[in-house]
Amino acid sequence: MPILLSTDTFNRFDKSSNDVNSLLYGDKGGTGTLPYQGKAVQRLAKLTAETTTTNGGLTWQAEEVYLDATGAVVTKPNGYEWTDDNPVFTLNAATQDAVLLVSQSGRPAVNPDPAKRYWFGNPGGGGGGGASMYRLLVNNDFTLALNGSNSVDVDLINDQNVVQTSAVTVTQRKYTTADFYDGEILYAIDYSAGGYLLDPFLAGIGGS
Repeated sequence: MPILLSTDTFNRFDKSSNDVNSLLYGDKGGTGTLPYQGKAVQRLAKLTAETTTTNGGLTWQAEEVYLDATGAVVTKPNGYEWTDDNPVFTLNAATQDAVLLVSQSGRPAVNPDPAKRYWFGNPGGGGGGGASMYRLLVNNDFTLALNGSNSVDVDLINDQNVVQTSAVTVTQRKYTTADFYDGEILYAIDYSAGGYLLDPFLAGIGGS
């Protein structure tokens, strides 16, 4: 049976459950005797459809995916699947095909199974929309300072590495300086100020 929560109720539950979890995560890795105990599990999920009973883009069916050597999103064989009965909850309204990291954690809910755990992820952005992932190809070495942008040396590509749009604008707001290299494939989300924001997928390699 689908779980339905209003946005306001969900937000209040989410804040409260964070506080509760910080107190109850006593076993740090076991299954625990309380519904909120145990180590949180994280997976990479691709949202495939809203739950049958829509909830403003907040509850989703999804499939587990991974990124292959070229950075393409691939469905994981025998991977985890999220359905109406165990949906992904998103902290902001999301869009179909968005890829995001989701965490399993105990949360309050309406008539919860005492030991049930729920999956949560944040697609980014405000309440008006989700964040989809884009593949980008660097065609020249360059460095970006904090809040810096480049509108010359990066192309938007598809999963076959075919250029879709040349010379797109990319921005990084994560490191004092970040270095990018010819032939490198990057990942980014839409950026409200124009172009693509690299921050969610920058891991610190080549950045300071």
